[in-house]
Amino acid sequence: MASYINSTHEGRIVLVPSVPNIFATVYATVCLPGAVTEPLHGCETSREIYREDEVGADDHLKNAYNFPFLFHKDGTPWIEANSYLYHIIQDQHPNERPTDQARRIAAELLDYLIFCESQGIDWKDFSGKRPSHRPTYKYFNYLKNQSKRSSRVTNQYTGAVYNFYKYVSRYWHSIDMERVDTVRTFKSFASTAKGSFLIERVRRSQTLSTAPTVQPDIGTVRDEGEDLRPLTNQQLKMLQDSLTKHKWRVQDRLIVDTALMTGARKQTVLTLRLKHLAQFTEENLRRDNTYAVKCGPGTGIDTKHSKALTIYIPKALASRLSIWAKSPTASKRQKKFMDLAASGPIGSQWKREDVYLFLSEQGNSYYVSKDDPNYPFIKTPAKGQVTTTIKRKILKYSGSTFPKDFTFHWLRATFAFQLYQYLQPLVDSGRLGSSDQISIIQIRLSHSYRETTEHYLKLFKMFNENLAAQEGWEDWLMGGEGMLQNHDNKKLA
Repeated sequence: MASYINSTHEGRIVLVPSVPNIFATVYATVCLPGAVTEPLHGCETSREIYREDEVGADDHLKNAYNFPFLFHKDGTPWIEANSYLYHIIQDQHPNERPTDQARRIAAELLDYLIFCESQGIDWKDFSGKRPSHRPTYKYFNYLKNQSKRSSRVTNQYTGAVYNFYKYVSRYWHSIDMERVDTVRTFKSFASTAKGSFLIERVRRSQTLSTAPTVQPDIGTVRDEGEDLRPLTNQQLKMLQDSLTKHKWRVQDRLIVDTALMTGARKQTVLTLRLKHLAQFTEENLRRDNTYAVKCGPGTGIDTKHSKALTIYIPKALASRLSIWAKSPTASKRQKKFMDLAASGPIGSQWKREDVYLFLSEQGNSYYVSKDDPNYPFIKTPAKGQVTTTIKRKILKYSGSTFPKDFTFHWLRATFAFQLYQYLQPLVDSGRLGSSDQISIIQIRLSHSYRETTEHYLKLFKMFNENLAAQEGWEDWLMGGEGMLQNHDNKKLA
């Protein structure tokens, strides 16, 4: 399916594949030690300048890739906006400079410029005495009443415009920010298990009210912004039966089992590398028959919010992953991956140990890690779309009573529920304290806050009770029908 293209942006926003030495500092009169001399292009007379490259950036990270560049309708560059887009990526660490955020903001700023052009508005003119006569207020009124965008999207657009003006007022034009938008600051206290702290929030007048965050549905738990539901034991059996009885590819089964047996999210499962399998040795085997694998920045394995964490891979699963990695099918995919990498921008820098464990038939990764050397060059990195295909297969093969709203992330909650059931007899017998049970599950799920794990346990404790209550209700209902029928027969008699 072709990606969406905004026709109004055609010719107005251009993605520059590579901007070399974009973060270098240029001097016209002073040549500092280590600076590079270059000719200045576009001058009537020959002139030399001195380029000092960014400290700490290698040959590729000193460049920007797929950089958005904006134009006015007359074809001239929108200098202020392009400078702002450069500023956005300049302030980030060299390893965190993908331009996807800059491209999104560029599209939002271009929409604002196109609106101003269509209305004959000078985007720099805030001389209007009344707010409704100023460019940003007119744009906000348009977004609110005519654009059919949601409140959340409207706030995102006006936020991008406001931040742009903050930059412009500081570096380019004398613009009074109080005339751009009315901003109020208010403070509130928040309490957590780690204590109370002050939160300072900013409220702009050019925002719309959004729906408050709804509580998770009954039977689900909110885990770092995701609403998850564990599969019941019966539903889990349906899933496992489908994995063994139907024509599943070995790799797809391993992806499901890795999520189910570790509680890891898709970005963690899909960015496992061959080098991590080297840790599956006898000396690294823990007393609980698992291997501890470090994940997060610097490991090659992605995590949500780039959090440093550890996953625990059972010995039996580790053995299956190792067998798969050495199989003829996986080896062919690994070779294709290396061939593709060799023809890419970093060429021979790729090592075989850094190849992803799970690859497509074409040799492509299912999820591109932020530690991937190719990450800065990719316009749209893969983000685990294969899990959607896996979900469809699960729903197809797991039977009509399997929950239709199932998502791949439910495997994380299912892992937690199975671990809870394993530990509960130890708690009931007094061999394990309930506090220790929470700690174990918290560690395995890598929860930053204990409250998140406690929400899981509250759900699990209710889970069996809810199922028992439902079965009791069904028994009562069926018995009640018989009782009512007998009562009616007596009345008729």
